[in-house]
Amino acid sequence: MNSLPLTALLAAICLSGSAVAYRATADVPSVPLRNAAVPGLRMPVVGLGTWAYGFPGEKWNDTIGQTATMEFLKLGGRRIDGARSYGDQAGVGKGVKASGLDRSEIFLTSKLPCTGYNETLQFVDGILATLETTYVDLLLIHWPYSKYKKDTTDPNCKPNTAASAATCRQSVWRALEATFKAGKAKAIGVSNFEEKHLADIISMPDALIPAVNQVEFHPYWHEDGLVAFCQKHNITFNSYTPLSCPDWAPKTHHWPKKHGALDEDVVMAAATAHSKTPAQVLLRWAFQQDIVVNPRTYSTAHMAENLDIFNFELTSEEMKALSSIKPPTLNKVCPNPQKDP
Repeated sequence: MNSLPLTALLAAICLSGSAVAYRATADVPSVPLRNAAVPGLRMPVVGLGTWAYGFPGEKWNDTIGQTATMEFLKLGGRRIDGARSYGDQAGVGKGVKASGLDRSEIFLTSKLPCTGYNETLQFVDGILATLETTYVDLLLIHWPYSKYKKDTTDPNCKPNTAASAATCRQSVWRALEATFKAGKAKAIGVSNFEEKHLADIISMPDALIPAVNQVEFHPYWHEDGLVAFCQKHNITFNSYTPLSCPDWAPKTHHWPKKHGALDEDVVMAAATAHSKTPAQVLLRWAFQQDIVVNPRTYSTAHMAENLDIFNFELTSEEMKALSSIKPPTLNKVCPNPQKDP
């Protein structure tokens, strides 16, 4: 792995004038993926999170997913993050098609549940069909453990209890390896995996090491030890909910701040000091820790802001202050995978 940290490497690229991957994203750098990734594959630093685009009955829906995908690509974004469980992939696929961009210029991520070997292979084919593509750039195991595998055909996932969690994870990973070798995914990785879950994969004989671990990460919830573990093993750390999910978490979690971490005094102070928005400060805080991010929005203005975080730098004092924000009592937005066997 390059000895330079991600931020220093990208600075060198920008200063040298060298082109980065996905030529339409000159202002949005990308990073090389290691381990279980095809040689030369790069992952744009800022992606578009699409959770809830496909949920019926919400203001998020498949049409909005298609429009958001198209707008993000039009602005120069090149990475779209989705999942089978989001119900959004038809809209995302249509947005990619309607963008007019060559498929090779767009980095698509999808995720699937941990339910069994044959089930995984079936999910992959379904994902590709729904996205209307022959491959995804990154395929992730969505969660390290699934309670919903009662109909699995995989003996490694039976009985449907915590006792089979590790063997089921390993079997599903083997299916991802097969998918990777078949060319249906350019890179494979995991999501919501803690160190103990990653160890199950890394310890397998001749196993490919995950290229990416996508995990919740924001000032209210940041597992610094997990970040260090991933970086030690050349696993790119990918943050979801990097803005602390300001559209609904403050209400459901009864946070004192109306917009969550965006309203914290140190965040707003840094935003004022750099003439940036609080969202840009939070994304930059993650970026300066060598973390790539998936902010979720359907607002074109917010998309543009999220892509514009590479022309300023937080001071060491600001970084420390942001990392030291006192979180509210219920500080994690999504379920805690530390509790998963």
